[in-house]
Amino acid sequence: MRKALLVSAVALAMAGCAAQQQPGGQVTVRDLSVAREATAPASYTVEPGDTLYGIAWRHDMDYRELARLNQIGPPYQLQPGQQLRLGGGEGGRALADTASEARPGGVQITPLGEAPADGDLDWLAPDESAIERNRRLSATPLEGEAMAAADQVAEAEMAAPGPIVNPDSPGADGRLSERDLAEREARQAQQAASRESAVESSSTESRDTDARDVADTESSSSVADTESQEVAAAPAEEAAPASRNGQRTYTPVAEVPWQWPTEGELVGSFGDGGNITAGIDIAGQKGQSVKAAGPGIVVYAGSGVRGYGNLILLKHNDEYLSAYAHNDSLSVSENDVVEAGEVIATMGDTDADRVKLHFEVRRNGQPQDPLTFLPSR
Repeated sequence: MRKALLVSAVALAMAGCAAQQQPGGQVTVRDLSVAREATAPASYTVEPGDTLYGIAWRHDMDYRELARLNQIGPPYQLQPGQQLRLGGGEGGRALADTASEARPGGVQITPLGEAPADGDLDWLAPDESAIERNRRLSATPLEGEAMAAADQVAEAEMAAPGPIVNPDSPGADGRLSERDLAEREARQAQQAASRESAVESSSTESRDTDARDVADTESSSSVADTESQEVAAAPAEEAAPASRNGQRTYTPVAEVPWQWPTEGELVGSFGDGGNITAGIDIAGQKGQSVKAAGPGIVVYAGSGVRGYGNLILLKHNDEYLSAYAHNDSLSVSENDVVEAGEVIATMGDTDADRVKLHFEVRRNGQPQDPLTFLPSR
């Protein structure tokens, strides 16, 4: 009787363990990386008149980072309708979509302790035959015919003859033969004759030119005097625009010598409420001069950036850019090189509620308080 009760208790215990180790189905685990990749990144569609600098400015980005994200190199040409990534990655979204289609229910895993459905556990055992085969291949030394063949190759390489030199042949001692000496002397004589002929020809041309110059000078002296007088009387200001825009070369400055872009009352500070809070606002009269706050090159001049009106973006170096918004008229164009204090626009109220200059300073694409750079007044 006691033995029967003991057997029944053991059977009940084993049945309970089996019930605990046999869940109703597989466990579904959510792949968090797929959820993160599925987040749609921000993008922008290029419109006519857009530039890389303008788009980067509008989205508080460094133009170099925007170019890197979209694999665009200098001179940063854009096409209307072109899709630009502003962050994240289109490739990540495509990868997430593919992963979602391949794994509609998430990642399926088998709980610990649960055997496969077919009950076959042979896949867990090591491949003893493969292990033994690798051991034989790596431990068996060369024997018999293989060793003999290797020895023959080594002996043949050692017995191979080197270069044969006849000490009695011309040039074996490092000196030129009589034939080589004769050829060298003939070549040197020919080169010397060619040089003498060129010198004589140049001398003849020089004498002829001098004679013609003397005759021309006497016959055209009156014409030259008239032309020199006209040049002296011409205003010096006429050559200035071409020199400013066409002849200057942009050289980034190490330190920007910041100066106020215009005179007037400060009516908006950095971070104040309003449509644009990334700079300062300076009140003034319509048509008042707007000047470059530092030397640089114009990378944008137009009205394509919403909220800024007629806008000028000036690049001072690879770190700093400045902006001049709401202008009435623009005096410079893209790629013009300007000096600090040079007039680049006139104050206006384009895309603004009053006549004012909105001035910004960006460092690596991020807005900075201009008052920390401008001299106190």
